[in-house]
Amino acid sequence: MTPPMHTRVRNYFANAGLADGFTIHQLVWSDSENLAEAFIVFRPNGGSAVRNGLGADYYVMVDVIGAKGGNGAADTAVQNIIDYVQQHPMDDECVGYLENLGGIPAPVLTTEGRLVYRLQFVATFGA
Repeated sequence: MTPPMHTRVRNYFANAGLADGFTIHQLVWSDSENLAEAFIVFRPNGGSAVRNGLGADYYVMVDVIGAKGGNGAADTAVQNIIDYVQQHPMDDECVGYLENLGGIPAPVLTTEGRLVYRLQFVATFGA
Protein backbone atom coordinates (compact mmCIF):
# COMPACT_ATOMS: atom_id res chain seq x y z
CA MET A 1 0.00 0.00 0.00
CA THR A 2 1.22 3.49 -0.86
CA PRO A 3 1.56 5.80 2.15
CA PRO A 4 -0.84 8.77 2.28
CA MET A 5 0.52 12.00 0.81
CA HIS A 6 0.87 13.77 4.16
CA THR A 7 3.20 10.94 5.24
CA ARG A 8 5.20 11.24 2.02
CA VAL A 9 5.54 15.02 2.55
CA ARG A 10 6.64 14.36 6.14
CA ASN A 11 9.36 12.06 4.77
CA TYR A 12 10.40 14.72 2.23
CA PHE A 13 10.77 17.29 5.04
CA ALA A 14 12.63 14.87 7.33
CA ASN A 15 15.02 13.75 4.58
CA ALA A 16 15.79 17.39 3.72
CA GLY A 17 16.45 18.28 7.37
CA LEU A 18 13.50 20.70 7.43
CA ALA A 19 12.04 19.02 10.52
CA ASP A 20 15.30 19.05 12.48
CA GLY A 21 14.73 20.47 15.95
CA PHE A 22 11.00 19.70 15.81
CA THR A 23 9.00 16.85 17.26
CA ILE A 24 7.06 15.44 14.32
CA HIS A 25 3.36 14.67 14.64
CA GLN A 26 0.82 13.52 12.09
CA LEU A 27 -2.87 14.36 11.85
CA VAL A 28 -3.13 16.13 15.24
CA TRP A 29 -0.85 17.97 17.62
CA SER A 30 -0.53 16.59 21.14
CA ASP A 31 1.25 19.11 23.34
CA SER A 32 3.88 17.57 25.61
CA GLU A 33 3.51 20.59 27.92
CA ASN A 34 7.27 21.09 27.62
CA LEU A 35 7.29 24.75 26.56
CA ALA A 36 10.84 24.41 25.21
CA GLU A 37 9.72 21.80 22.65
CA ALA A 38 8.83 22.79 19.08
CA PHE A 39 6.54 20.74 16.85
CA ILE A 40 5.72 20.21 13.20
CA VAL A 41 2.42 18.56 12.25
CA PHE A 42 1.53 17.04 8.88
CA ARG A 43 -2.10 16.44 7.90
CA PRO A 44 -4.16 16.02 4.73
CA ASN A 45 -6.18 19.05 3.64
CA GLY A 46 -8.18 18.02 0.58
CA GLY A 47 -7.21 18.28 -3.07
CA SER A 48 -8.56 17.40 -6.47
CA ALA A 49 -10.42 14.26 -7.49
CA VAL A 50 -8.27 11.13 -7.25
CA ARG A 51 -8.86 8.82 -10.19
CA ASN A 52 -7.20 5.58 -11.16
CA GLY A 53 -4.35 6.12 -13.61
CA LEU A 54 -4.52 9.93 -13.55
CA GLY A 55 -2.58 12.59 -11.68
CA ALA A 56 -4.11 14.49 -8.79
CA ASP A 57 -3.43 17.42 -6.47
CA TYR A 58 -3.03 16.51 -2.81
CA TYR A 59 -3.19 19.36 -0.31
CA VAL A 60 -1.10 18.98 2.82
CA MET A 61 -1.30 21.29 5.84
CA VAL A 62 1.95 21.71 7.75
CA ASP A 63 1.70 23.38 11.15
CA VAL A 64 4.97 24.78 12.49
CA ILE A 65 4.58 25.26 16.24
CA GLY A 66 7.43 27.04 17.96
CA ALA A 67 8.69 26.71 21.49
CA LYS A 68 7.57 29.39 23.94
CA GLY A 69 9.93 32.32 23.51
CA GLY A 70 11.24 30.81 20.27
CA ASN A 71 9.43 33.12 17.86
CA GLY A 72 12.57 33.91 15.88
CA ALA A 73 13.48 30.25 15.49
CA ALA A 74 9.96 29.37 14.33
CA ASP A 75 9.95 32.23 11.84
CA THR A 76 13.36 31.23 10.47
CA ALA A 77 12.27 27.58 10.16
CA VAL A 78 9.18 28.60 8.17
CA GLN A 79 11.25 30.74 5.80
CA ASN A 80 13.76 27.88 5.37
CA ILE A 81 10.91 25.49 4.52
CA ILE A 82 9.47 27.85 1.90
CA ASP A 83 12.91 28.53 0.38
CA TYR A 84 13.82 24.84 0.23
CA VAL A 85 10.55 23.75 -1.38
CA GLN A 86 10.89 26.57 -3.93
CA GLN A 87 14.38 25.41 -4.85
CA HIS A 88 13.63 21.65 -4.75
CA PRO A 89 10.04 21.09 -5.93
CA MET A 90 10.74 17.66 -7.45
CA ASP A 91 13.31 16.10 -5.13
CA ASP A 92 11.14 13.16 -4.09
CA GLU A 93 9.56 10.82 -6.65
CA CYS A 94 7.03 9.68 -4.02
CA VAL A 95 5.71 13.24 -3.65
CA GLY A 96 5.81 14.45 -7.25
CA TYR A 97 5.81 18.23 -7.72
CA LEU A 98 5.54 20.08 -4.39
CA GLU A 99 4.78 23.76 -4.00
CA ASN A 100 3.54 26.15 -1.35
CA LEU A 101 0.00 27.52 -1.64
CA GLY A 102 -0.80 30.90 -0.13
CA GLY A 103 2.67 31.93 0.94
CA ILE A 104 3.34 32.49 4.62
CA PRO A 105 0.16 33.31 6.55
CA ALA A 106 0.04 35.51 9.63
CA PRO A 107 1.06 33.44 12.65
CA VAL A 108 -1.20 32.93 15.64
CA LEU A 109 -0.35 32.41 19.30
CA THR A 110 -1.45 29.52 21.47
CA THR A 111 -2.65 30.29 24.99
CA GLU A 112 0.80 29.19 26.21
CA GLY A 113 2.51 31.73 23.95
CA ARG A 114 3.71 29.41 21.18
CA LEU A 115 3.87 30.88 17.68
CA VAL A 116 1.98 28.78 15.12
CA TYR A 117 2.26 29.00 11.33
CA ARG A 118 -0.16 26.98 9.19
CA LEU A 119 1.47 26.35 5.82
CA GLN A 120 -0.34 24.68 2.96
CA PHE A 121 1.33 22.74 0.19
CA VAL A 122 0.11 20.98 -2.92
CA ALA A 123 1.72 17.82 -4.20
CA THR A 124 0.88 17.07 -7.81
CA PHE A 125 1.37 13.36 -8.21
CA GLY A 126 0.72 11.37 -11.37
CA ALA A 127 0.04 7.67 -11.63
